[in-house]
Amino acid sequence: MVSWRLGWAAYRIPFARPVVTANGGLRDRVGAILWLDTPDGFRGLGEIAPLPHVAERELPRALQALHALQDDIERGEPGLQRLLGSWPDGTEAGRALRASLETALLDLRARRAGLPLARWLSAQARLTVPVNAVVTAPVTEAAVEQARAAVAVGFETVKLKVGAAGEDAAEVERVAAVRAAIGPGVWLRLDANGAWPAERAVRLLRWMARYEIELVEQPVPAGDLEGLAAVRRHVPIPVAADEAVTGPEAARRLLELEAVDALVLKVPVAGGIAPAREIAERAVERGCTVVVTSTFEAGVGLAAALHLAGALPGSVPACGLATAGLLATALVTEPLEPQSGSMHLPSGPGLGLEMDAVALERWGAAAKG
Repeated sequence: MVSWRLGWAAYRIPFARPVVTANGGLRDRVGAILWLDTPDGFRGLGEIAPLPHVAERELPRALQALHALQDDIERGEPGLQRLLGSWPDGTEAGRALRASLETALLDLRARRAGLPLARWLSAQARLTVPVNAVVTAPVTEAAVEQARAAVAVGFETVKLKVGAAGEDAAEVERVAAVRAAIGPGVWLRLDANGAWPAERAVRLLRWMARYEIELVEQPVPAGDLEGLAAVRRHVPIPVAADEAVTGPEAARRLLELEAVDALVLKVPVAGGIAPAREIAERAVERGCTVVVTSTFEAGVGLAAALHLAGALPGSVPACGLATAGLLATALVTEPLEPQSGSMHLPSGPGLGLEMDAVALERWGAAAKG
């Protein structure tokens, strides 16, 4: 018997400005919005947002799996909860799909309770989260201008994408130029997206340490946990895992190896909000910093990450959530923009936002359900 109605629509949104990471340049963000409608008139929203550089490959797999699970999902809340609890698919597509379904379920529950999702998750949730600017321009001069502009509007932390330069000297010059542009009073982070072998990472980061680096995210490939631990032992810059944080078990291994000073949580990579919160609790117990970051997703996924950050235990450093402006649209009617280096959680119940039907129609791709 059908008690819920599941729907979804894929999207392809162009980036509003050049975005270049160690994985290459990004022209479009590919993903999908899904919704669950209940007989009592509530709608829960989720977003399928595999990492951008693999989304063209992984999104069709996720949508195929979603279609196969539709009958089970539409049976209602108990069945969906059981499905999420015994989720069988740990692939990139599978984790992103699980995260989207769990987000929609939690959105429904919080809407019914009349609470913002963060406050439904934790009565002590903060409603404002500090955020960092992200500098993605591939040319050093443009990166300098982006960094200066971020500081001018109130950001106190700037994250610089690195790892795309072929020569060591060019990598170091980029970091030096951005540090000079933002001055000594602003935190500077680096994000290498797994670009460097461990030996090169150690060499580069020792040189870059003179530029007062707060943190370096994923300096080595995600699968090289021993290499990550070696980098942490040999450089004076705190080290974070990002793409390697694929769930609670992966986080446990990183903590046991003492490979990191920080864990970066991305909801689609971790498999959802609940796994991400479990990871955060373990990290805090071990004295490890937790940072919540987007995957350049549209507004639904970004709001889920923002509520997660608000509900985390302990203090939260600047999170990588000031990314809606990188896309031509966030597909939602509510703005999700930073103000003076912080973001306010949407105040409405659940995720606190609604889909922009006009934008979804304009940027929607062919896959719909």
